[in-house]
This record gives sequence, structure tokens and C-alpha cells, in this order.
Amino acid sequence: MTALLLNIAAPWHGPDPVRSAARALAGGVDGVGLLDSPRLFADGFVETQRILDATAAGLAGPCVASLGLRHPATVAGALRTLELRHPGRAFAVVGRGESSVRNEGLPMPPLRDHTAALASLRAALTTDDGAPVAPGRILGAASGPRTIAATAAALGGVLVDVGVDPGVVARAVRLAREHAADATVWLFLRATPTSSEAEAATATDPLLGSCAMRIVAAPEWYGVSGKELDAVRAVAESHDYARHGSAGARGGARTEADGLVRDRFVLTGDPGRIAARIRPLAGLGATGVVLAGALPGTLERLPELVGAVRHGLGDGEEHR
Repeated sequence: MTALLLNIAAPWHGPDPVRSAARALAGGVDGVGLLDSPRLFADGFVETQRILDATAAGLAGPCVASLGLRHPATVAGALRTLELRHPGRAFAVVGRGESSVRNEGLPMPPLRDHTAALASLRAALTTDDGAPVAPGRILGAASGPRTIAATAAALGGVLVDVGVDPGVVARAVRLAREHAADATVWLFLRATPTSSEAEAATATDPLLGSCAMRIVAAPEWYGVSGKELDAVRAVAESHDYARHGSAGARGGARTEADGLVRDRFVLTGDPGRIAARIRPLAGLGATGVVLAGALPGTLERLPELVGAVRHGLGDGEEHR
């Protein structure tokens, strides 16, 4: 069965991450991830320790830990500690960082530097006898073709974050395995049950701009050009990274381009529709799926969403 995690947004003054994790587990997921941005969220490694102590989560860890802010040696040390205290349950996704580096006034690390950091992390998570620490549970987030290829080769594990279009997702998975045949591949999916177009628009506002930014960074990869790309760029530029993951992140008036971005990156609608759109992804051989938890309504309707995702992946009974 495909592992299923919920990435919970744990803002400093929000609900206790341990309570949110317990609620997510009760909703049917196997574990939780924790967003990593010190201006916005409680520390992902510290909260992981609390969650693993207090719950029966099969997996828990930062998702995504920012190598734009954290040195690979400190990340490796934290992961080694978690694996020592909770064998087989430590999980982590690392990346260049998006909101985290922007909010600290820092540039995104060049891909060359990021690839070197991934290789350094992998080396630090290898024991003296050559065995990996937390095998198959340390991934690098990647959303563009160059980053997917570099991450697979350098780290050996990839969380593919390319939206929900089956063709794009399939290309991304193939690309990862072309550069590391034995790479562990997980999928990052944004999905939330909704009952109307207005509800879908509201639910996706917190993340839509960052999704648009992925298209802008690799428009050929996503098949967007010309005036469509200009409109998507405007959506990306309207995103307030200081409010990333919250309702206030969407700036400016909604436009037709919102729908274009949403259709490529977010699964909305009733559970049956979500299951149908996930079904083409079932044969890609992904080890696990991380669900975005920052979308409004996701936690409240999590059992429905989990049922839809598992059915779409062929892991559960048909959704009714």
C-alpha cells in the first residue's frame, strides 16, 4: 500500500502540532510532515520529536526542510538523532527553500550549490560501513526538470512536486529514474474536497501563487507560453510569501489564470472526482504521497480526502 502523509502547517500561534498530527492520523493518514519556515512555523525538527513521542505516527518529519537556511551537517545531525530515538519512523524532505529564504531576504541557492548540499547530506547520512541512515525516507523536493534530475542523482530520493497533470507527473517520475534507477519517488499532491467553484477558489488561494511560480520557472515543462504565461506570471507575482499557506497570501483580484494554475496543480471537487483524477497516477510506482495540509477545509474533510486518494491509487475500497 502506498504510504500517505499529510503535511500540516503549524504556525507559531496556531493549534498544537501534536494535536493536529493526532487528528490527521485519526483521519486515516500514515504520518505527517511539517512545514519549515522559521518566520511562519514552529521548528519542524523539534515538533517531529514531540509528535513521534506522543503519537503512533508511522512517519513524521520536516517537509520541506530548507537547505537555503540549514547547513546539511545540522540537518543530518537532527535526522540521525530522530532515527536513533525513533527507529524506522524518521522522515524528511529537503529543498532549496521558497518562502523560507524569501522571508529572510536571501536569494534562492543556485542549483549547483543545492546539488552539492544534497550530496553532502547524503554522505553525512551514510554510516561508516556504507549503509544509509533512514533508507528511503530522506527525499529532496523538486518541481522542475533540472532539479528533479539533479536531486535524484545526488540524493537518491525525490518528492516530485509538479502538480496533478498525469502527463507531467509521469515525465517527472521517468526523469528521476533515468538519473537514478533505484531512486525512491514520492508525489506531492495538493487536494481538498470542495462543493463549488467559489469554495475551490477560496481553498486554493493560500498556495496558488507558489504553484504559478513553478510554471513560470519552467514554462515549457508545463506547456504554458505566450499570453497564458504572462497571466500566470501575474498570479505568481501577486503571492505574498510572508503569508504563504494562509488565506492572505493571494494578492490582487482573481483572474482566469487562477483556474489554469489550479487545474494543473490542485485537485478539487467531490471525492469521486478527486479519485478519478488520481487514478492515472496509480501505475507510476510511487512509494508514497504527501498531501498538502495548508488548504482550507483539508483537515476538516480529511477522511473523505484520504478515502478518495487511496481509492484513486487502488489502495482502498471504492469511494461511495
